[in-house]
Amino acid sequence: MIPHPEKAARGGEDAYFIEGNQWIGVADGVGGWALEGINAGHYARELMWHCAELARESDKKSDPKTLLVKSFSRTKAMGSTTAVVASISDQTLTVVNMGDTGFLVVRDGAVAARSTPMQRGFNFPYQIGSVGDDPFLAEVYRVPAEKGDVVILGSDGLYDNLFEKEILAIVSKLLQSGAEPETLARELASAAHKVGATQDGLSPFAKEAQSEGYSYSGGKMDDITCVVAFVS
Repeated sequence: MIPHPEKAARGGEDAYFIEGNQWIGVADGVGGWALEGINAGHYARELMWHCAELARESDKKSDPKTLLVKSFSRTKAMGSTTAVVASISDQTLTVVNMGDTGFLVVRDGAVAARSTPMQRGFNFPYQIGSVGDDPFLAEVYRVPAEKGDVVILGSDGLYDNLFEKEILAIVSKLLQSGAEPETLARELASAAHKVGATQDGLSPFAKEAQSEGYSYSGGKMDDITCVVAFVS
C-alpha cells in the first residue's frame, strides 16, 4: 500500500486484509469526506478489520458478499468506502465488488476474468458507509480457478494508472523470475505510483476523463493498494 503523499501522515485512506489461504480484500475510503473533516480511512480500516475477523470465524462455505454485508453492519466509523473481497473454495474464486475497486485474474499471460467498475458517473463510484449505497447492490463474480492463476485485487489507484497490458507485462516479467505474490503487489503499486506522479501521457484515468470531455493528461495521484494471491 502506497498512500497519497498528502495523506501519508495519517496513513492514507486505503486498507486491506489477508486471512489465511482463503480470504483477501481491499477497501478505498472516499476522499470527499475530508471536506467535512472526516478521515474515511478510519471507515475503510474498520471495515477490513471486521472482514478479517469474520473470515477467521468462517467456514469454507462462507461467501464474500455475506461477509461484506455483515462487516458493514458492524462498522461504526463515519465515512464511506469502495471495497472488493475475494475468497477461494473448491477451486472457485468468488469475488464481491462495490465501486471502483476491482480484481483481475491473470492466467497464462492473459486476463481470464475482471470486474467492471460500479459508478454513478465519472469518478463517482458506488460506496458503502455511514452514508452510502445499499451493500446488497455489490456485484458478485464466480470464476473457475486454475492452478497458477494470479489474482489481483486493487484500489482505483492501481487501475486508474496502469492499463491491463501494463499490468500483464509486469506480472509476466516477475513470474519468470520466480517472484512471490508480495513482490508482484509491491511492484504493481510502485509502477502505478510512478504514473500517478506524471502530468503528461495517457493513463486509464486520463483516457476516461477525456472521453467525458475533460482536458486531462498524465496519471492520477492517489492512495494505491494492491493485494496479489496465487492459486495452488
